[in-house]
Amino acid sequence: MKIKWSGKRTLIAAALLVGVLWLYAMGSEQRRGDDDGGADTTSSTTQCRVEATVDGLNVRSAPELDPNNIVGEMNLSDQADAEKTQENGFRKLAEGRWVSVEFIETVEGRDCG
Repeated sequence: MKIKWSGKRTLIAAALLVGVLWLYAMGSEQRRGDDDGGADTTSSTTQCRVEATVDGLNVRSAPELDPNNIVGEMNLSDQADAEKTQENGFRKLAEGRWVSVEFIETVEGRDCG
């Protein structure tokens, strides 16, 4: 079967190739962040960073104890970037991601104010 490569078909093929390459690059970035619960590993040393002091620390969607708001888990010694925001005994890691301050420690040299 011979395909006649018109300008339109060439443009569509090029757009598909660019799209596939873009998706591959985005997936590579996501895989790099997966080792620490999705936190950004390229942050500066002034960024707040915390470490789990227990295995199976629940990451919650809101700063409250509710069995329906668990969105993830950190294992013993897992680290994640965090914000300085604390509420109801929870520290905010990112939008929709909170952990209990009772089971985390600030990583040495990081400012969690």
